[in-house]
Amino acid sequence: MGNTQASNAILAKARAMYGRRLTARNYQELLNCRDLPDLISYLKTRTAYSEALQAANPAITHRAQLEALLRLNLFEQYASLCRYEMNIGHDFYRYFIIRSEVQAINTRLQELHAPGDDVSIYTMPEFIKKHSCLNLNAMSAAKNFKMLVLALEGTPYAKVLQPFADDPEFALENSGMLELEAALDSFVNTQVEQIADTKLKGKSKEEMLYLLRRQSDLRAIADIYRLKSVLHADRAFIKKRVSLSVSNMHQRQLDSLMDAQDAQDVIHRLVNTPYASEFYGASFDYIEEGVQKIDYRWHLKKLRFSTNPSVVLFCYIFLAENELTNIVHIIEGVRYGLAPDDIATMLVGVGD
Repeated sequence: MGNTQASNAILAKARAMYGRRLTARNYQELLNCRDLPDLISYLKTRTAYSEALQAANPAITHRAQLEALLRLNLFEQYASLCRYEMNIGHDFYRYFIIRSEVQAINTRLQELHAPGDDVSIYTMPEFIKKHSCLNLNAMSAAKNFKMLVLALEGTPYAKVLQPFADDPEFALENSGMLELEAALDSFVNTQVEQIADTKLKGKSKEEMLYLLRRQSDLRAIADIYRLKSVLHADRAFIKKRVSLSVSNMHQRQLDSLMDAQDAQDVIHRLVNTPYASEFYGASFDYIEEGVQKIDYRWHLKKLRFSTNPSVVLFCYIFLAENELTNIVHIIEGVRYGLAPDDIATMLVGVGD
């Protein structure tokens, strides 16, 4: 398949997959579901999730099992688009493999941080597993953080985590998990920026780098806001616990955000960043909600109008993940008996 043909295939496939998204009516009917079995039955019979949930028995499938099936379906979409992307030689399929690996590591870290009765063996689509460097069974067998780092020996992630394992003062408790997540995020961001820097040229490269740095920046803004709000954290604390490895902002702009007096001051200081116009006049109850709404509008516009296949691929994945987040909010809301109108306030992008 030639580059032009493969590029057109990615554009067409990503937009076609987006066309199978949940409609406003689907969302309303999901909000009206009485319980989890009712919700599973609806997803299986009335939406594009029917194939992904084929094995789900509404009478016995638990919430965690349902979410695992939905997330596996999302990874299958990654793999489906990656097969096309490999044909144009941009190598961004590697990002989805790295990201899947980091999610597997974070899942195991969370289990070690808050151990329960069950240890999961992280599930990956065959395409991603085929290209992965992780030994999932060894990771599942690890009983503590140091053993997990040993299970990662021979992978680039061991080098990322080894300094923490070697530090006698380090612990997963308190803010240790934040430090590990920031280090792994920085690794992912640096790797994908290198792919864009070496595989793309001209406007395509410029557009892709902006997207990648934007994703990192908006997560950093949310993290800084939260740390200021909850812990009144200073710059030194934040720098170790927020990934700032790639950015569309200058260092002085990043420093200004980290030096903000409080969470609201973080928002005020965005006036001096590339995101000033997007946050101007925005209102939200939670920073994650505000960032998600802002980011949703940007990715939707790019999906519809960009001619850069890699940008469209990343935008589709963002929008698919947003839909999964919406479904998880509905699952949780139905589980705890929240009113449909209350659940609806947590959803982003319904009806677009």
